[in-house]
Amino acid sequence: MNKQPWHRSEKFLLLLCFFASPIGYVAVVMNKKNLSREQWLSNLTVATIIMSIWLLKFLPHQWGTIILLTGAGIYWYQRIVKKFKKQHR
Repeated sequence: MNKQPWHRSEKFLLLLCFFASPIGYVAVVMNKKNLSREQWLSNLTVATIIMSIWLLKFLPHQWGTIILLTGAGIYWYQRIVKKFKKQHR
């Protein structure tokens, strides 16, 4: 296994995507060739989710809450539908 510099390690990129998602996007895209597909998608997903939550704070207060609750509702609805389909198979 090759020793990577600290700024290209998996943990550092994940933390960067979590705490500074705009910078995390740039870091993940720049290091795409050095990451496996699973690592790349994982880091990109974390950066996207955190970025969307981060951008909600720039909306008026009511809209941010409405969008967040709608997203949570859609997520739970999909989980319930999948569980219901598994039980009927």
